[in-house]
Amino acid sequence: MDKTNEQLIDQFFKAYANHDMVGIEKVMSRNVVWTFLGQHKLAGVKKGINEVIDFFDKMGSIMADSKPDIDKLIVASNNNYVIECQHIKTNREDGINIDHFVTVLWTFGNGKIIFGRHFFADPKAADIYFNTVPVKSTLLIGFVPLEVEQTFHASVSQVWTAITDETQMKRWYFDGMGSFEPKVGFETEFNVRSNGKDYFHLWKVTGVEYEKRIAYTWKYAGYSGEALVSFELTKQQGNQTLLRLITSGIETFPPDNPDFSRESWREGWTYFICKQLKDFLEE
Repeated sequence: MDKTNEQLIDQFFKAYANHDMVGIEKVMSRNVVWTFLGQHKLAGVKKGINEVIDFFDKMGSIMADSKPDIDKLIVASNNNYVIECQHIKTNREDGINIDHFVTVLWTFGNGKIIFGRHFFADPKAADIYFNTVPVKSTLLIGFVPLEVEQTFHASVSQVWTAITDETQMKRWYFDGMGSFEPKVGFETEFNVRSNGKDYFHLWKVTGVEYEKRIAYTWKYAGYSGEALVSFELTKQQGNQTLLRLITSGIETFPPDNPDFSRESWREGWTYFICKQLKDFLEE
């Protein structure tokens, strides 16, 4: 049974509270657009899931310090929208407070959140508040995805084949990896021994856009945590291709194991993408 739009919102906030980027991407489009109206430092259009999450981080920081009383006055929904009308009164100790009414309009498509819009009953009061209240940098640093980019002297088709064809993947990636198919729902598993330990890899393909993007979840048997790995291809001039590798969810793995550290992931991806794959494609 398909989930209601209100349930999708609840699932989003549950995933957000747990730093679960994999869970967030299950209910929020990667191309989500969020509009926060006004003439203040938080105002503007946030494009893409990373910008939207960064916006939620900043708002979360402000609200955590503001100790708000929030009353949901009206919640209504239909097939494509959920609208929430709220009364918010903050209780900051520094005296920078606001008592106002806010409406949030959520828009859905293909079972995911695709747009969000905030509206204020008193825009001037909102401007004064958000221009005055201290705004911290990203609150949840674990949400910042790890990104590695590399440009190859190869066509998009050649790079796509290298990152999705099982035979080619074994030549630059993991020679002992299991079978692989660029098909949503496909699962594979294989063991890799590193630093004297066995790491049994569990992958599941979650997104495929032919010659544009492939994504899969990445887990290890016997360990908590789940990452989402996304390979995005963009055609460049002169028959070149830019590959952007994005890994979200690193912070969900055990923090006491150095093999799961952010730096370890960065070193690993730099080796695979910037050396192994580059050498393979340009040899």
